[in-house]
Order: sequence, then C-alpha cells, then structure tokens
Amino acid sequence: MTDFQQKTVVTTSWDDGHPMDKKLCSLLKTYDIKGTIYYPLEYPEYDILNYDEIKELSNFFEIGSHTYSHKILPQLSEEEIMIELLTSKEKLEEIISSEIISFCYPDGKYNQKVIDCVKKSGYVGARTTSLFRTHIMDPYLMGTTLQAVDRILLSKGKQLITSDDRGLGNHLLSSGNIFKNWASLAISSFEYVVKNGGIWHLWGHSKEIEDNDDWEQLDLVLNYVSKHGKANNVEFLTNGELLTKLF
Repeated sequence: MTDFQQKTVVTTSWDDGHPMDKKLCSLLKTYDIKGTIYYPLEYPEYDILNYDEIKELSNFFEIGSHTYSHKILPQLSEEEIMIELLTSKEKLEEIISSEIISFCYPDGKYNQKVIDCVKKSGYVGARTTSLFRTHIMDPYLMGTTLQAVDRILLSKGKQLITSDDRGLGNHLLSSGNIFKNWASLAISSFEYVVKNGGIWHLWGHSKEIEDNDDWEQLDLVLNYVSKHGKANNVEFLTNGELLTKLF
C-alpha cells in the first residue's frame, strides 16, 4: 500500500447485475463517482440486466466477473471452477469489447483452490466481502470498507475484530458510529480515511437498496463523498484501476 498510504482513494463496487443497477449507476454518474459492476451472465434465482444493458453501462463503469452462473466456487471441482471463471471472462469481453480484469467471489466464498484458479484465469485481483478494510495487502483478497446495508451489531462486531485496520475500528467504536446505520458508518469511515490515508471502498447490491428503500441514504452518502472528496484531492478509481495501480 505504499503508493496510497498518504492519500485517499475512493472506489465502489456493486454485485449481481440487478436491473436496479441502472438507477444506481445513474446516481453514481450524478456525483462523478466511479464504480465496478460485478455481473454474472446467468443467475436463475435473480433478475439481471440483459447483455445490451450491461454493454451500455460499460461505457461509463467497469464491468467485472462474478462467475458465469453465480455458483459458490468452493463447492465445485477445479475443472468446474475454471469453466465458470474462463467462460465468464471470455463472454463478458465479447459483450463489452474490453478486457475483464476484476473478479468478485459469489457470496464472498473462496478457498486457496479458488484463489489459485482466479489467478490462472487471468484476473488481476478479486474482491471479497470483508469489511472495515482501508488497505489491500493481497490483490486476490481485496476487502471493502463498508456494505450499503444495515447489519446487526454482532455482525459488525465480528467484522471489526477481524479487520486489519485497528485505527478505523477504534475510531468507529470511540465515536459511537458503530451503533448507527450504514449511512452514518459510511460517512464516519470516509472521514477517517480522508484524514489518515488509504482506500475507502463502498460495496452493495442495488436490489437491497431498492428493497430497503435506501436510495435517499445512498444519495446522501454519495453526495457527501463526492463533495468532500473533491475538496480533499481524493482519487476516484474503479476496482480494476486501483488494483492495476497497486500491483
């Protein structure tokens, strides 16, 4: 993390390619914030964007792989994992006419076998669902700072304990923001990273934002991050741009 220790980078990522991603991306564009959309080409239990829609979004946002059919990778054989990874990469590159370099583990599930397959498939890095991270030590274990959804206190506590950024954890605990909703946590964690340097990474699902009626909260957070980020010379990057610069 030497390149970014003394500066702040903002990145956002959004999983599953739900049709509400169009509304989400419109909001990101309003505030000039970059995002990576992790898209599975098939998702039997879930509505997703069609190929024309994902191609349109690729004109403004990074498209990353979320496997071909959103299967939980540790449950598969190595051969099956490679099929999911390579077919996704090849098909997405065909759709958007651009290289796919970023990957996200479905449901945040992975093991060493999966990581090795991701490396062999040609991705430069992979995002996890770990929270309260402000640095990246391993490009294939890219954590996040916050998810755009409210979690029970026990869940937030477990994530804080496993975080490698004790400063952020202490900040959220001492300020009392750990007990508040995700939008308050987002702004508080962003302020911490602006002051101390590092990466502020917001991730989520547009379907959850829709289901939880959280668009006003998301608008508030993105507006704040855009305004104060630009005032503090924050660098806005996609996941792929960040990984490429770091590694």
